[in-house]
Amino acid sequence: MGLEAGRSKRAFAGGPRVDDMHAGIPSDLSANSRHGGRRLDEHHRCRDVAKEHDMVGSIGIATRREFLATGLGVVGIGCGLPQFLVRSALAGPNEPAGGSVLVVLQLGGGNDGLSSVVPLRNDDYRRLRRSTRIDERDALKVSDEAGLHPNLTGFRDLLDARSLAIVRSVGYPNPNLSHFHSMDIWHTADPKGRRAGAGWLGRAVDSLGGEEPNPALSVAIGSGAAPLAVEGERHRGLCFQQPEGFRFNGGRGERIRESAYRALQQNGGELAENDALQYVTRTSVAANASSERVRELASKHLGKSEYPATPLGKSLETVGALIAGGLETRIYYVVHGGFDTHAGQRGRHDRLMQQMSEAVVAFQRDLTAQGNVDRVLTMAFSEFGRRAQENGSGGTDHGTAGPMFLIGPCVKPGLHGPAPNLADLDKGNLKFSIDFRQVYAAILERHLAMQARPVLGGDYAAFDCLA
Repeated sequence: MGLEAGRSKRAFAGGPRVDDMHAGIPSDLSANSRHGGRRLDEHHRCRDVAKEHDMVGSIGIATRREFLATGLGVVGIGCGLPQFLVRSALAGPNEPAGGSVLVVLQLGGGNDGLSSVVPLRNDDYRRLRRSTRIDERDALKVSDEAGLHPNLTGFRDLLDARSLAIVRSVGYPNPNLSHFHSMDIWHTADPKGRRAGAGWLGRAVDSLGGEEPNPALSVAIGSGAAPLAVEGERHRGLCFQQPEGFRFNGGRGERIRESAYRALQQNGGELAENDALQYVTRTSVAANASSERVRELASKHLGKSEYPATPLGKSLETVGALIAGGLETRIYYVVHGGFDTHAGQRGRHDRLMQQMSEAVVAFQRDLTAQGNVDRVLTMAFSEFGRRAQENGSGGTDHGTAGPMFLIGPCVKPGLHGPAPNLADLDKGNLKFSIDFRQVYAAILERHLAMQARPVLGGDYAAFDCLA
């Protein structure tokens, strides 16, 4: 998802670039909480007013210019005012949350639905697929017409436990075969994609939260940039690779930055001589309070449940730890990438299926041990499927419709939606039957208990896949 040209100008001395803030890529922390809807000229005004005054003696830094160049260098969340984190810094740990939680698992690159949910007793499938075909005898039978990939043994167990719903033939009208634009459509629930503005989950968080921005309501883990899906108009979520990276980093100026933060914690009220400096002070305290809070919860709860040592396993382990710790996050977002299988698909896709199965099952086991499993729904999706016929390189090219997976006790288990019709293709691609926004509507209304229309911008009948 590209950035607009000409956004390399820095927002403030020593801080992240403007394009970094918009992309969610921090300059000094592997974390991001968006700027909470403030205009960029306000960022510049904060800098220009604050650096006119000296901060002699208060925190051992000669000037406000130096404070901004070093103290704000640790922020890594832009110049937002995350009031929840300011309150956290003052009030200490929060009470455990009890609301429903959505975990979104993005299968980045375009997952091959015909290898994930395998057609059985289907001559067209055998004709279209040779090197990429899953043998019928290897598939994990779900019904007479469909089976799961042989490495999705954990998903088969979830199905037996009535905790897996498989929604087939999901897509949208006039499909786009570009990774970026199609992903933007899924992220915004709008065919305009990025031009639509906020993401669908960001709009949901705007509705769930109050007037005060609360970055803890959504957390993206495992990627350097916050996904468009979680960008709201008022609320901007946290984003970090792993909790241990959500902290002060070493390097030149570390001691000054550390002393700046500690002094802000101790003397925040005294330093707030004007609105601009108060803004800077609260921003710094909030950013670093979020760092400490996340690391505190992670240190208490990580390692209490066994997860696979894969990137997805680590991301879901972090989600589990934060849920166990009572962080009031309602939406978590993780990415499992590598699904763009144009060549040599079998080996790579087989590994990805195994990694997904093992990590998700470990996550469900962890949630069950915590007593939180009934609160959590996991939704797995991909920006598109693959073409029905394999290519000449042992792979498959960009396609259209594919399956979604919904995991948790709140699902209506089993297969939903019609099987892909391999005898009735649209220019070699699968036709969709279920609009993905119908699944979104079901999640919003039945799991998050909110109206879907304001979030999705239209009337989409909730698909009947949740209890």
